[in-house]
Amino acid sequence: MDVSHVQQRVQAIAEASGDPEAAHSLEDDLFVDVLKTINAESTDPRAQALAGAVLTSREINFERWYA
Repeated sequence: MDVSHVQQRVQAIAEASGDPEAAHSLEDDLFVDVLKTINAESTDPRAQALAGAVLTSREINFERWYA
């Protein structure tokens, strides 16, 4: 993943903004994907640790939904 890929996905979020639930879902997916990339590819151990720690919240079992 690189900055241009993120920019394309941000544009897709903007294009979906007429449907807030869809835009929100796309945004959540982007955040998770960026954190996964940082965790897997960063050479900064602090950045890796922060991203990895945030991603552990995805392991918590609760119902995730959009209104």
